[in-house]
Amino acid sequence: MPPHPTLYVSRAWYERVGGFDQRDQIAADYDCMLKMFSHSRFRTAHIPEVLGKMRTGGASNRSLANIVLKLREDYQALRRNGVGGIWTLLAKNLRKLGQFL
Repeated sequence: MPPHPTLYVSRAWYERVGGFDQRDQIAADYDCMLKMFSHSRFRTAHIPEVLGKMRTGGASNRSLANIVLKLREDYQALRRNGVGGIWTLLAKNLRKLGQFL
């Protein structure tokens, strides 16, 4: 999953997948990207240069309650889009450990 600040998508794609799910407080962007990337006609291009830098932290890591909420919403997004389950969620989060060490 690419970092969301450097994912450039046409408005038509947001409209095609229904935009962001307003029920999600933290994982709306993740859910929207899963909808796009799981669509058979969605095409991507990789630009091999740094377009932005993200700091650690943000709403999803601000507190233990937010971390738990993010995990729950991420898992629901995976299941809703039929692209994974608990192992995908685990892999997604374990690869981020290096940010904190």
